[in-house]
Amino acid sequence: MTKLTFVLQDVYCLNADGAIFDAALLSAVSAFSHLHIPAVSVTEDGRVVAVSGELVEGNLVKEAPIKSKRKLTLSCIPFSLTCLLHKKYILADPTAEEESIMETHVTVVLDLSGRLVSFYKPGGPVHAHTSALPVSPDLGGRN
Repeated sequence: MTKLTFVLQDVYCLNADGAIFDAALLSAVSAFSHLHIPAVSVTEDGRVVAVSGELVEGNLVKEAPIKSKRKLTLSCIPFSLTCLLHKKYILADPTAEEESIMETHVTVVLDLSGRLVSFYKPGGPVHAHTSALPVSPDLGGRN
């Protein structure tokens, strides 16, 4: 039998001063790394309920194989860095004002082992893309 856990998270930004994706990813990873999944079971009529060992609205709750909360284990912990590219210069962690002036943004997402998870470059000149690629591995500490 295959088990599947599906988790959704909304991130609300109350104040932004640049590199919003980096902050949103950091908050999501932090929330998921501290998440404890409650023990649940399925009632006779197919509803999923928290395990309490009691009758739920007249239905007997089936026994759950795991009766306590368990911590969510992340197989990959990503971290990101947004940069602005201008000619031969790279500006890391830009403010909102700096982002509004420059047209080429690059966001590099790596995992803890330094592997590239995502490379995002919305718009901007094509030549900036090629100048950013040789720099990307250096962000992960590899030479």
